[in-house]
Amino acid sequence: MTANPALQKVESVEQPRRKILIADDEDSMRLLLADYLRKLGYEVVETESGDDALRAALSQQFDCFILDVTMPPGITGLEVLKRLRERGVETPALFLTALNQLDDKVAGFQAGGDDYLAKPFAPRELEVRLEALLRRTGRGAQADGEPKDRIEIGGLVIDKRRHEVTRDGEPVDLTPLEFQILERLASEPGRAWSRNDLLDEVWSTDYEGYQRNVDPHINRLRQKIEPDPKNPHYVLTVRGVGYKLNDAI
Repeated sequence: MTANPALQKVESVEQPRRKILIADDEDSMRLLLADYLRKLGYEVVETESGDDALRAALSQQFDCFILDVTMPPGITGLEVLKRLRERGVETPALFLTALNQLDDKVAGFQAGGDDYLAKPFAPRELEVRLEALLRRTGRGAQADGEPKDRIEIGGLVIDKRRHEVTRDGEPVDLTPLEFQILERLASEPGRAWSRNDLLDEVWSTDYEGYQRNVDPHINRLRQKIEPDPKNPHYVLTVRGVGYKLNDAI
């Protein structure tokens, strides 16, 4: 039996690796982390100063920054991220530091950081935090190997990092819960999500069994994103199952 050429082509494509920038002036720490992450399959770029980290972050595309807070004598990791955020770079960032005071953590988050890990730590802890951060920001491994911060379905655009939705270029004002439902459906277009699936993903497990709680929120979501809510174009009903985001637009 002759193999399908299209299938052969898909199987032969090497999926791109997620790319991480590590900035730490402590050689032993930086080399340890870089080696550990490369063994996990990440592509890693190393810098030993804040100035070098800033240049690398502005000239290359990364899926996550891992920044030491203090990198004398140049600019700190905090300053690196502040400047990147001012330039519109929304790549998630995790700070590494020997400082573990509340004020230091607050400063890291105020600079635009997404997570904070105090030294010393086990590489496995960094691995788990990194995976969670990539997953939470939509940059985890996808079936097609692409980051999914921004999802486009027909005229509908879902920007996870900015927490924004537009339809045909016009902003759509969604409640946080409506956005969570749409984001979950959009994470796997075409997948049929049961009401219990959505309850488990979006609501507390305290709501388990209250399947019909989903329907009013779906109806309000359709009112906002559908050109004709009575004949849905984006959020489709899967009879006997639940809902899915149309992947055939």
